[in-house]
Amino acid sequence: MPSSRNRKASRCRPRRKALALGLLSLALGTQAGCGREFFRNWADQDVSEAVFEKSRDPRFRMELFSIEPPALSRFGDPYDPDRPPAPPDDRAAEALSPVPQWPNHRLIIPAEGTGYLDMLDEWARTQTNDAARETVIGSPGRVGPPLIPPTVPPDSRPPLAPDLPATPMPPGDPNPGTSGASLSPTPLKRQSVALGVPPVIKMAAAPPIRRPKYDLGVRLAAYQDTGLPMPVPAQVPAAGQPGTPDQRDTQAGREAPTNSPESAKPTGPIRVEPRVPGDPNPAPGPALEPVKPRLDQTQDQYEAAEAVASEMAGILIPEAITFNEAQVAGLDPNSRPYKVSMEQSFALALINSRAYQFQLENIYTNSLAVTLQRFAFQPQFIAGLSPLTAPAGAGLAVNPGNNFLYRTVEAPGGQASALTLGQVAGIGKLFTTGGRVLASFASQTVFNFTGSKPTQPTVQSFLPISIVQPFLRGGGRAVTLEALTLAERNLLYVVRGFARFRQEFFASVIVGTPVTNQGTAVDPIQGYLVVLQELQQVEISRKNLAAYEQLYKVYKELAKGEPSGLTQLQVDQIQSQVESARQRYLNDTFVYKTSLDQFKMQLGLPPDLPLILDRSLLKGFRSVFDEIDLWFMNPRRDINDLPLFANRLPNLEDVNIDGRSVLAMVRAGEERPEQEDALLQIAVRVAFENRLDLMNARAQLYDAWRNIRFTANALQGIFNVAVTNQILTPPNTTNPFGFIDQAKQFSLVLNAELPLVRVAERNNFRTALITYQRQRRILQNAEDSIKQQVRQELRQLQLNYQNYEIARINLVLNLRQKDQAQEQIIAPPAAGGANTANAAVQTTNVISAQGGVANVEGQLVSLWLAYQTQRLSLYRDLGIMPYDEWEAYSELFPPKPAVPGGGDAPAGGGQPAGGNPPAAAAEGPPAR
Repeated sequence: MPSSRNRKASRCRPRRKALALGLLSLALGTQAGCGREFFRNWADQDVSEAVFEKSRDPRFRMELFSIEPPALSRFGDPYDPDRPPAPPDDRAAEALSPVPQWPNHRLIIPAEGTGYLDMLDEWARTQTNDAARETVIGSPGRVGPPLIPPTVPPDSRPPLAPDLPATPMPPGDPNPGTSGASLSPTPLKRQSVALGVPPVIKMAAAPPIRRPKYDLGVRLAAYQDTGLPMPVPAQVPAAGQPGTPDQRDTQAGREAPTNSPESAKPTGPIRVEPRVPGDPNPAPGPALEPVKPRLDQTQDQYEAAEAVASEMAGILIPEAITFNEAQVAGLDPNSRPYKVSMEQSFALALINSRAYQFQLENIYTNSLAVTLQRFAFQPQFIAGLSPLTAPAGAGLAVNPGNNFLYRTVEAPGGQASALTLGQVAGIGKLFTTGGRVLASFASQTVFNFTGSKPTQPTVQSFLPISIVQPFLRGGGRAVTLEALTLAERNLLYVVRGFARFRQEFFASVIVGTPVTNQGTAVDPIQGYLVVLQELQQVEISRKNLAAYEQLYKVYKELAKGEPSGLTQLQVDQIQSQVESARQRYLNDTFVYKTSLDQFKMQLGLPPDLPLILDRSLLKGFRSVFDEIDLWFMNPRRDINDLPLFANRLPNLEDVNIDGRSVLAMVRAGEERPEQEDALLQIAVRVAFENRLDLMNARAQLYDAWRNIRFTANALQGIFNVAVTNQILTPPNTTNPFGFIDQAKQFSLVLNAELPLVRVAERNNFRTALITYQRQRRILQNAEDSIKQQVRQELRQLQLNYQNYEIARINLVLNLRQKDQAQEQIIAPPAAGGANTANAAVQTTNVISAQGGVANVEGQLVSLWLAYQTQRLSLYRDLGIMPYDEWEAYSELFPPKPAVPGGGDAPAGGGQPAGGNPPAAAAEGPPAR
């Protein structure tokens, strides 16, 4: 029969098991509750409310906000955002360090989205007749009829490229035949990208123009067998050198044909007439003064000799060159890389740009500080076993502990075996005056396992209400609300900074201007138009190389005959120019490849992605340059046609500031300092009213002033009053809720301290005073910098316009020099033998003329790009550029109707050199 001790022990075992299970359940219960997804969604909700509240101003409104990467972006993550799989670790780091967290799901390679490739594939599939991806030099590729000077019969012209095949275009396309992208009227938003940009429909590439192959020996022999008196090229001064005029008079040009009206031959320097907006047929400008025939020749003899020389000068023009853009980009010439337009590039940048994503995340992280400060003034609840977190920054009046104490008889204090459990639940509130109120319920249960009744618990409950109010240091709205005010204002600054960043981002993707803050991943900034300009420079260098190579072939043939007067010295000079041109072509190709890779990284794409850019934006330049090549191939070309080419170059768009034109004065050719100063003052006023970063600088000055009062509060003494009133349960009850009115406790605590030890607070106060004075100077510097920046950009814009117009005139001059120099090289000397000195001068002239044409063509594109860069920078720095990226695109690059005759639309429209923007918009940026 079991003893009483054994029976007692057997009765205690189930109770101890139940107690152990209860403790285990309580410990596990503390880990139960809301999961990761709940807290993430909770944070997203609070942040969205704070961001939308701060972005209600129409000057920087945000309609959508999310930091979730777009599904089509390269950094889109298909995995659970709360429990992402482990990325691959470095093997050496893993082997040489502990591995405390062994993942259940590990990736073989880092996660990377491929949605952008699907967009590129969709764009490529929707392009019609896109098999031929080569652009051929010499094919105008215009929409309208070719340029044919009216003084030359059409049947005498060399055949142009055949008409382009008809291709269906998108509805409402104002410029059929171009290869620009067409986007839907709905602007594409960075935060809600789900689909790609609507497809781009392109025209098939025009076939190359093939000129007849010339046998130089046969042609030169036929030239010398004409029996006509030839112009003597002796005593011809070098280009730009004063002296005896040659047979074609560099000041006057070629004689006009006899069938042209006499009024079309005015005298005077070359002048390029600016086009009138809306005029589809620009005037060719004044004709060039005709030359006088030589004294030893009649008029008929001179014209006949000149006609033969003009025809033979076509020998110096190279054949059509096949320019493979894929090969220039370092790809397989037979490959079919992705070709993206400016609109598509901008869409890719909005989706994949790491700098853009960083700015969104920067807003989010700054919003978290606002949510925390707002939560500090909300009622806060707390519950648990001896919780460590105090609501509203106030300590708990009663917080019983949780412990199990076991002590033997020999230990000090005697035998003890007791379990103490303390539960607390309460609510606290912080007020704007600095006062704190805390009401809680606390209960302590003690299980004593020693004595006659070991399982009988002892229960003690508390119901305290505490009020704490500081009166000097730490009290008052100025101190209590400072943290919340600073967080709220900082979030406003970040939101306005993001709107400013969006303006900078638009300009950086289009023209490569820098941005203020890219974040931790600093990608190169290149710009779409910059890469296009470098590609166009490669084409110009390739044409220049081909021209020198053809000239070298002609020189080698001419040097074989003694009447030409050419020696091996002139041949070597031309060959040296060939190698120099080849070197420049290789350098330009290297620069283009590097810029293209950097532009891919700017878009957030890998640099090894097979991608090239659509060059339709530069078709205004390319068509004119191709027409110039055709003009040199024409044996009956008229030098009076040259101003037509300059007039057909793309015009520069005007900029309106508060209803005033920036280019009005320079177009009129007048210098009026009073008008210029008035325009500068208006621009500065507009910038001061609209610059978002200047608004932040003004607000930060007020923050610095407010910080003076905040730090001065810490210099005061301390006087706090704390009142606690609580109701308790009597000690002889086991009911945790058995409160009685008689069991009460009241306490009043006063804390007072003289401001004796305030060295750190004194230093903070003095620092705040210095910071305020510094912030005043920072604001002054910001205002002065904006003034200087706007004034400089306005002047630079006007200077770029003037330089561009001068370059158009220089194009005509260089074309004249090239035409005359080439004809002088071909023309054999008159009776009297060769003139070696004259041949050297002619060689110098032809080298200078060919290099001058190539340089001025590249200069025209560079100046156009510089003007576009300055135009976007001016809108950005005035603060009147729309912060919405697609709205800015539509206003600064609006659609333009096709102009009869090809080329681009008249000036003042906005979009440079053709192309289709994503949505219809009013002509030109609005005056603000």
